[in-house]
Amino acid sequence: MKIALVIDQYLPHKGGGERYLEMLAYQLVQQGHFVTILARRFPVTSPPPKIHYHPIHVPPWPGWARLLFFAFQCHKMIKENRFDIVHDVGHTWDADVFNPHGGVEQVWLRRYFASYRHPTHRFLKKLQRLCSPKEWVFLFLQRRQYLSPVTRRVIAISPMIKEHIRAHYPALPAQKVVLVQNPVDLSRFSPQNRPRFRDSTRMSLGLNRNEVALLFAGNNFRLKGLFPLLDALKILSKKTPNLRLLVAGNEPLRRWKRFCQILQIESRVTFLGSIGEMEKLYAASDIFVLPAYYDSAPLVVLEALASGLPVITSRWAGTSSAIQSPDTGVILQHNDDPIEIARAIQNFLPAEKRRKAFETAPRAIRRQTLTDHVARILEIYHEVMREKGYG
Repeated sequence: MKIALVIDQYLPHKGGGERYLEMLAYQLVQQGHFVTILARRFPVTSPPPKIHYHPIHVPPWPGWARLLFFAFQCHKMIKENRFDIVHDVGHTWDADVFNPHGGVEQVWLRRYFASYRHPTHRFLKKLQRLCSPKEWVFLFLQRRQYLSPVTRRVIAISPMIKEHIRAHYPALPAQKVVLVQNPVDLSRFSPQNRPRFRDSTRMSLGLNRNEVALLFAGNNFRLKGLFPLLDALKILSKKTPNLRLLVAGNEPLRRWKRFCQILQIESRVTFLGSIGEMEKLYAASDIFVLPAYYDSAPLVVLEALASGLPVITSRWAGTSSAIQSPDTGVILQHNDDPIEIARAIQNFLPAEKRRKAFETAPRAIRRQTLTDHVARILEIYHEVMREKGYG
């Protein structure tokens, strides 16, 4: 098949959607398909065989014009080339398969506003967004993506996202919406990493044998819930002197370090920046915590479970649905409540509780393999091709 994958920026280090598309492209070409990626920006390295990079040249600003020009240029490119399948993770229209990795914008906005702690700051952000032509254009494009008759399938990447799609776009035929959850690379993320990497990685991080290491990972620390997690750490620090928080992610750290100083927990928090070998960090950690205000389907939750860590996350994280047992983790009902977060962490402080999670957590995602995921995506492609009259 000739497959076009559409995304705003094909930069796998930027986030989960970009990492997912990289994985999908590689898997598709390994099975003999030809892939063209349409995006504004690409890595500086050359594409691998059978993957073609097609840059979409648009004005960098204003933002609303960039969105519209990108959508139009992609639409034009798709019309000029007879692709068998157009799979859109970005912002074009008339794709065969729409795969919104960011979820439904209206829900994302509500949770984005909620992540601002000060009421004045929250009000100003609402005003800024609601008066933004870029936001209006984005909502217009998203509505067209969901409701266009050309869109044959809408892939929901978590049960939460499927629920939001059905609630906000009731005119979308139910049979078009399919749940295909993101996979986790079980060959890379595994409990077997612990004996291989734990001691050496903990030594490099300055962790002693008795310290319990909490791990937080993701970009956009505010939206992922780092503020309430630091508040919870302050609560726990009075009773648990052997607790350390590791923070992985690419974000300016000045204000976060200042907040840690205000809470007097700076000695308990280690900011690591962007980490390439996350499997080693999971192996070195004891509890994974992501009290997200909103995250459509965080891969880090699945990776942590696959690595044998108990996971504490919120109901606003799409992959929280993988936590089916209290032995495996905790789903926070109020992600911004430090007391609830602190209690959830306390639940896994006993070593016996963590040993139990080490056994049960990997089982929670054993069916979300890369092989099964790609097979399901190809099955959807073939369904779409039959509907288009390809045979």
